[in-house]
Amino acid sequence: MKEYETGFSRLSMGVENYLLSIFRLKEEGNVVSISSLAAHLKTLPIGEGIGTSLPSVGGMVRRLVREGFVTIDDKKKEINFTKSGYTNAETIVKRHRLAERLVVDMFDVELFRAHTEAHLLEHAISSYLETKILAKLGNPSTSPYGYPIPGSNYVLNKKAVKINELQSNSRVKIDRIPADDMSLLKYLVENKIVPGSIVLILDNNKSTGTISLSSFGIESVLSVDVAELVWGIPE
Repeated sequence: MKEYETGFSRLSMGVENYLLSIFRLKEEGNVVSISSLAAHLKTLPIGEGIGTSLPSVGGMVRRLVREGFVTIDDKKKEINFTKSGYTNAETIVKRHRLAERLVVDMFDVELFRAHTEAHLLEHAISSYLETKILAKLGNPSTSPYGYPIPGSNYVLNKKAVKINELQSNSRVKIDRIPADDMSLLKYLVENKIVPGSIVLILDNNKSTGTISLSSFGIESVLSVDVAELVWGIPE
């Protein structure tokens, strides 16, 4: 059953979660398939009540196709947005990132918890409340994790690179970090690998597939796979 908001049709929580997840995967340059979408949906809070088995995800994707939100490339098995799907995805991503800013900036929620709390709030934000939050927060352009808030006209810095591409002894200002994995996010926060931090790449060890870092005197180690998700601007 559809919800309604001030005379406008509101998508179900399940559809919003799927659109947000597809948007996030594409934002990171990933090809979206049933399997990659199922894996990403597993990072959502348990309270979202999303089925993540391949048959469950496949069924929901077929529903999204019927409702005109996505298409599936039969050859590549790739899921792509329609114009309507992308517009609706931007709306829920905007509300999610505003919710992240709200809980961090107004309620001092720890950065590693903000993403989860935002998932609980995003579905309850109306277009009216959205405008109030924007005004209250001073029209922020990025989430606390450095990602653009749709509609803010924020443009990602073209100099930003994945930190796994940097050489040993490089210095980098962290631009954005992944927010989808709470345990990883907690590790990054505890080791001061957050947007705005100046980080020294101590050792990019190709043979072990690890990268040693130092931020504010705290040394840490990331796998190359994780480092691929962290973006920074070389100093």
